[in-house]
Amino acid sequence: SSGINAEYGDSSTISLYEMQLLFLTALLAFSPLALTCDSPESCSCYWSNYDFYGSDVGRRNNVASIEECIQHCRTTDGCVAVSYVQHWKGCFFKSKVQGDSPGHSSNIQSVSLGCLAPRPLGEHCIQRDHEFAGADITTKLGVSSLEMCVELCTGVPRCVAVSYRHTGGKCYFKKKRRGDYQREKHGYDSAYIFCNQTA
Repeated sequence: SSGINAEYGDSSTISLYEMQLLFLTALLAFSPLALTCDSPESCSCYWSNYDFYGSDVGRRNNVASIEECIQHCRTTDGCVAVSYVQHWKGCFFKSKVQGDSPGHSSNIQSVSLGCLAPRPLGEHCIQRDHEFAGADITTKLGVSSLEMCVELCTGVPRCVAVSYRHTGGKCYFKKKRRGDYQREKHGYDSAYIFCNQTA
């Protein structure tokens, strides 16, 4: 799966599809608000049940999660995207932002790392020992850090803030910048995704 050993012929022309991918890549790079789109075909970072076929530059087995797969990609030369096969924990590193072509495939998650561009969290973005209560979209366990929680938020439609519980690494994705309300709570940190927006 995931385009293992796939071979593709060279072409001197750029297809309409490739032009659309180039446009999408530029849109993701310069328009962070686009990350809240609802469909993977448009601009989500986090593609569930999709494989980025081809353009493999390596693979790693026995990878515990998509988050770990992303971390390995960051230290692999030429890796700009990943496809993660959940049922046998295979991580495939890609040299193109969506491989040679994205396609539906069960139990595979794919991520373009350019969409998860590093965004250092200034302290003005973070509320230490505070929880944004309510307004949850979904949650995820086993997240390694607040920073990773923020990165994952960029791939969740309508996510504009997170609360992170250190015990168990639980990440809460929020559709309101402070949830329904904000409160002091030990063991929780919370962060805004777009810090330049007004409250």
